[in-house]
Amino acid sequence: MFLKNRIDSFLSKTERNEIANFIHSLEEKTSGEIRVAVTFKRGFFEKKKSLQELALKAFFRLKMNNTRDKTGVLLFILVGEKQFHIVADEGINKKVEDGTWQKIATELSDFFKNQKYKDGIICVLDHIGKILSLNFPKKSDDANELTNEISFQ
Repeated sequence: MFLKNRIDSFLSKTERNEIANFIHSLEEKTSGEIRVAVTFKRGFFEKKKSLQELALKAFFRLKMNNTRDKTGVLLFILVGEKQFHIVADEGINKKVEDGTWQKIATELSDFFKNQKYKDGIICVLDHIGKILSLNFPKKSDDANELTNEISFQ
């Protein structure tokens, strides 16, 4: 019940659905797979882990490394610390310049300062979607390999 209250105070059910639908619309133009993972605070055994380590853990937990073409991208949000990280699979990172994901992730800061969580997530996802559709256009045999729903933990 506590997690549900936190989720609802962060993003309403309607906003969560809007984000999932937006991810679906982005994936209509690319063979890439996009996910959003939200964590409210670090677990006891995660205190010394870096943001990147936490994001990678979520990436593997969500099985984003198992996509056919290695084209998974995760937007990881650590709400309590107002930190964000984007993890992309090896197929994508071969084509994207270093620092691209960090630049995009930092755009969330202003949105989050103004508690415009959904708008910030949509903005960042739009950037990710454009990069994916440019470098990884949709294939004729493409299938949605991962759910578009936000993962909360």
